[in-house]
Amino acid sequence: MNQILTIVCAGLCATAAALPALAEQPLVMRNIAHRGMWDKEVPQNTIEAISRAYQSGATWVETDFHHTKAGQMVCIHAEGELKRYTGCKKKIVDLTREDVATLNLGAADGLPKTYRIPLLDQVLAVVPKHGVLQAEIKGYSPQYADIFDAAVKKAGLSETNIVVSSFQYEALKDFKSRYPKYRTVWLTGLKKTVPFNAQEYIKKCKTAKIEVFCPGCGSTRNVMMPADADAIRAAGLEFRVYGANSQKDLEQAKALGAVGFTCNHWKQAFDWAKEIGGIQLLP
Repeated sequence: MNQILTIVCAGLCATAAALPALAEQPLVMRNIAHRGMWDKEVPQNTIEAISRAYQSGATWVETDFHHTKAGQMVCIHAEGELKRYTGCKKKIVDLTREDVATLNLGAADGLPKTYRIPLLDQVLAVVPKHGVLQAEIKGYSPQYADIFDAAVKKAGLSETNIVVSSFQYEALKDFKSRYPKYRTVWLTGLKKTVPFNAQEYIKKCKTAKIEVFCPGCGSTRNVMMPADADAIRAAGLEFRVYGANSQKDLEQAKALGAVGFTCNHWKQAFDWAKEIGGIQLLP
């Protein structure tokens, strides 16, 4: 009897000794280069910024695409960036083919090099076979999904190379209904004045067959609790955040157990992770 008790106690002690090691396993998080790798010399969402991100080791790059009235799928964030970089005050949807061919994204900063607004085909051409492009739907249209899918096929890429995201729930829902093969990410900013209800977001994701729920990192503070993120994961959804652009943001993402984030400072994020500890970043 004493021998049996000794064996059982030894087994329990061994299990207890292993528990701290399990608890110390780092949180694995995907570091996504937001609009490429850009700075004062290379504007965001340019072919140069996107290429530089992939060449620097990033596996995932996030960009934005609008469908214009001229029938082009252009890569630029919003009117604010269009005006900031080129001085053009037009709405992106109203850009002509001549505008896209001649506007210089380096003009406002007096950069010696000319940077053009890229087209979807041009962006897809620099995505490596092992890489992933997270394409955010901006200016959606009835033709958007068809044009996008045709461009992906033409570039020789597949659904494994593409993730589609958007703040526009109905646009994302429509895209997913047409092309369910693409993984989709619902971006949303949370409000401190509105209590967070995980079940409402889960229901909407399930309705649209969206796989990833992704709120703004800053907007989750004092709005989402770790238990909320746990509920989202328990429902079979992936939980990420967007806009983790500082060490404080990354700490918040870690607290919620996010498995991915977009970042304006892709390289610096690896240094933040070392400072914080308990995080393993995937490029």
